[in-house]
Amino acid sequence: MLVLVLSMLLLLVLGVPVGYAIGISSLLYVVLVSDMSPLVIVQQISSGADTMVLLALPFFLLAGEIMNAAGITKRLTRLALAFVGPLPGGLSYVVVLANMLVAMVSGAAIASAAAVGSTMVPMMEKKGYPKGFAAAVNAASATIGPVIPPSIGFIIYASVSGVSVGKLFLAGTLPGILIAVAIMVVCAVVARRAGHPRGERHRFGEVAESLWAALPGLLMPVIILGGIFGGLVTPTEAGVLAVAYGLAIGLFVYRSLRIADLPRILLITARRSTAILFIIACASCFGFLISREVDAEIFVEFFQIVTRQRWLMLLLLIGLILLLGTVMEGGSIMIILTPLLLPVLASYQVDPVHFGVVFQLAIMIGLLTPPVGILLFVMAGVSQVSVKSILANLWPFYLALTAVTLIAAYVPDLSLWLVDLWGGQIK
Repeated sequence: MLVLVLSMLLLLVLGVPVGYAIGISSLLYVVLVSDMSPLVIVQQISSGADTMVLLALPFFLLAGEIMNAAGITKRLTRLALAFVGPLPGGLSYVVVLANMLVAMVSGAAIASAAAVGSTMVPMMEKKGYPKGFAAAVNAASATIGPVIPPSIGFIIYASVSGVSVGKLFLAGTLPGILIAVAIMVVCAVVARRAGHPRGERHRFGEVAESLWAALPGLLMPVIILGGIFGGLVTPTEAGVLAVAYGLAIGLFVYRSLRIADLPRILLITARRSTAILFIIACASCFGFLISREVDAEIFVEFFQIVTRQRWLMLLLLIGLILLLGTVMEGGSIMIILTPLLLPVLASYQVDPVHFGVVFQLAIMIGLLTPPVGILLFVMAGVSQVSVKSILANLWPFYLALTAVTLIAAYVPDLSLWLVDLWGGQIK
């Protein structure tokens, strides 16, 4: 197993893309160390992506792309601008609200960061906000995307753990809102200390006009989440509905989407879906090899020897995920670790739905942590700001996200209350 792990880490250090690093290290292990046929690699990579749950992933990604191309994101951002009003640091609150609204369709942090950041960072800079802070608040707010339903991360976790996707979506709702509140608190403190400009006051007519313009887009998450939580559709079916509704709105209501735009949108979605699914497939193979070499009972015994306290076990797991998040992509961490952690969770009587939320929250911090921290590089590219400048303004948001993660870990009802209330209706 040492060869497997060390070869993967070495390839990551050398700058090899995550999916290839995981796949090549798996192949090296099978050829050089094990007595298995290399065909096992092919079989495991193939079966890793051959999961019905993962079918929802490309549909939600496509819905997010249609939403951006149809101008729905810009209308939702304009609505957030109208609602915030003349608060100190008003545009930073707009960023958080806009990311929440976009998150209810796309379910992906990168999509939220690129869509909202490309509009809000130039606007914030023009109004006198430091560019590094503008990029930092956009990066931190983008972490709401994979927590508030529908979430790509929860789909990946469900595909490995066997937990209901719909229940995970429900469980992520309140923690996702708590992230937004925590980021807004940081924005309020920073705005007061740094003297950030106030937002603009809008007349009632402007607010009503913004609401009317955004209303068809606002119905998109209502259809998705209402269908899932009401037990009317599965998450995959909800993704299909979101795509169909987005196309109808873009082509026939807003008329900002053209048939000629569809090949480009489909190509972008295909590339993103392929990249994510390739990592998932290779990580599935890597996880199979780890599970084959490491008896899950040994993993359980290790934690039982270290501590019998549930709170300390959760703290250790959060620390492990945060550490891995600095060098690995979140989806691959979930695929590799989840099969090993499920017996541990059972031995400590931790609900796998609850832990799925904690897992996702910890991974979100990894998206902001160098050297891998993909959100840092996305925002650096979108805003033309150095990663160093973003990091200098990001530290209070790290504290806020860590606090939310710990609250979610030690207050299970934050995740499970809605599941207990409505989980039985989910299809």
